[in-house]
Amino acid sequence: MKINLTEIPEEGRAYHWNSQTAELNSVLADLIGKTLHEAEFFIKPLNSRDFELIGTIKTKLPEICSRCGIEIPFPVDEKFHEILIPKQNQPRGSKYSKVNHVSDLPEGGPEVSEYEGHHFDIGEYLHEVVGLAAPFNAAGPEDENGDCSICKIPVKGRSFSYDEKMPSEKPLNPFAVLKNIKTN
Repeated sequence: MKINLTEIPEEGRAYHWNSQTAELNSVLADLIGKTLHEAEFFIKPLNSRDFELIGTIKTKLPEICSRCGIEIPFPVDEKFHEILIPKQNQPRGSKYSKVNHVSDLPEGGPEVSEYEGHHFDIGEYLHEVVGLAAPFNAAGPEDENGDCSICKIPVKGRSFSYDEKMPSEKPLNPFAVLKNIKTN
């Protein structure tokens, strides 16, 4: 879903998309299937070329619980704040500034996204926001007793790691295979 940025009025424009309005259904289908979603965002021009994008997206990702292996609907409630700038030309050998490590990034400040021509692909952008919200180790929430709310396994004081004993074979001499060679 692309938005024509030249049609955004000077005071900005608000958008409210959800599963019923269906603007993002096909874009998010590979991540969330037919799960309900809701996106609210506001785009406002900062000058003739740059735009500010602020909003939220809420949905649920189908994930596998890292504790019990049961499929869970993992809640996604992401906020975003972007400055949209025209795509920058990056000739070979060009230089640009970036942070040394993700931990050096400022928290809470706006990010920067590029658009081509006068269209911004908000569908692709929201697809990436939802995709990046997927956790590395998804787990169901704990209930008031400290148990997993999905499988009721006690969580407190329990290790959910897996440790497989490796066979302890004596390392072979690399030349041991030479004694089996027959020469005729």
